[in-house]
Amino acid sequence: MERKAKEKVVEELDEKLKRAGALFLAEYSGMNVAQISRLRREIDKAGGEFKVAKNTLLKIAATGTQAEALKDEFSGPNAIICSYKDPVSVAKVFAAVAKDMPKLKLKAGLLGTQRIGPQEILTLATLPSKDVLVGKLLGLLLGLPQRLVGALSGNIMQLILTLNAIKTKKETV
Repeated sequence: MERKAKEKVVEELDEKLKRAGALFLAEYSGMNVAQISRLRREIDKAGGEFKVAKNTLLKIAATGTQAEALKDEFSGPNAIICSYKDPVSVAKVFAAVAKDMPKLKLKAGLLGTQRIGPQEILTLATLPSKDVLVGKLLGLLLGLPQRLVGALSGNIMQLILTLNAIKTKKETV
């Protein structure tokens, strides 16, 4: 590869690494083209990107980015998976596809600036998606005022019933 082509690859990788909210590093040795293409399509649908690059170019591109924490893992045939939207959905896709492809191995990852291991990435895959979590939070927030109104109106109703009973008792006396 010529120097200009390498510089272009490093530029593209640097942009992708800076833009990504989460990164996953995987070893893909022994996988065929059809399997890698399927993985790329699935990750792309989930809002991520599967990129294979030379380790030396990846190390250069990672300098000055959050991916610098993964530099010690850049050995062997590596692919970097960048998640631009929802890291949970990308992790779910990766975990689902990895079950069918035993040669695909997670090495490490970054969630924001925190380094995570392969087991933590698989745990991340078990979480509900961001949309589901936001929906649950909104439901919780909307439910609290309704419960407060119900509790307060219950106390007021009890007070009215008690006053009514006292009134009835005084009228009969």
